[in-house]
Amino acid sequence: MSRPILPAPSVGASIAAVFRLNMARMLRGRKVRFAVVALVLVVAATLIARYAVDPEDPTLLFRDAVSLGFFGLLAYLIPFLFNSGAIAEEVETRTLPYLLLRPTGRLGLTMGKYLSGAVLSFGLLAVGMIVLHVGVFATDPTAMIDNLDETARMLGALGLLTLCYSALCLFWGSLITEASGLMATLHLGAVEFAMGMLPWGIRFVSMNYWATQIAGLPKGGFLEDSVPDVEVWIACAVVSTATLAMLGGATLVISKSQFGFGKA
Repeated sequence: MSRPILPAPSVGASIAAVFRLNMARMLRGRKVRFAVVALVLVVAATLIARYAVDPEDPTLLFRDAVSLGFFGLLAYLIPFLFNSGAIAEEVETRTLPYLLLRPTGRLGLTMGKYLSGAVLSFGLLAVGMIVLHVGVFATDPTAMIDNLDETARMLGALGLLTLCYSALCLFWGSLITEASGLMATLHLGAVEFAMGMLPWGIRFVSMNYWATQIAGLPKGGFLEDSVPDVEVWIACAVVSTATLAMLGGATLVISKSQFGFGKA
């Protein structure tokens, strides 16, 4: 008696299956512990400055901590940890052929990997920023409530940037699996960080700069007065478009590439 042929899972079910598998894998790995340590260091350093030095304006301290610690460091580091090696690690361990032969398909694999890395990245960043907000304004409940809108705006901008950087790291990690970390690092360092501090409109190539404007943070960098002001909705559109472009590129690469193992 022959067995009935089961239908292939839907795209949504495939994405959900890869999401759960990859999330469980990341939570058991060392990268999440490294990310937590980085978060703790940034938050702890800010809270030490808050209560040991006792600044005159805690709101300014909070804003500087978010600008330097979150947008200037953690927004690069944490999405990189969870997304740059998402495909390259499967190639290195030679488990990618097994995954590609499963009914989930390449689209399910791509989106499941992307969403799990982006959700975990933003979850950690959100928890860190909330803890920072509570810690900085713990002695002044009125200021804590009054600054909720500004913190929510910063958190929304950080979420958009996390989605963008997760797609960026996934793209480079799938396009050049042998040097996934190197290519993502070069892009984040040269384009996103360095060019995001240059004068005039040059810094518009940096999604980090656009995100800081969504968050309402100072422009900073060199000759900041030479950089034109932009509307928030334009900044949101630019970051969202870049995210879709990078995610589309990653999807195309993973769906069309024949990944080899000669150099893995």
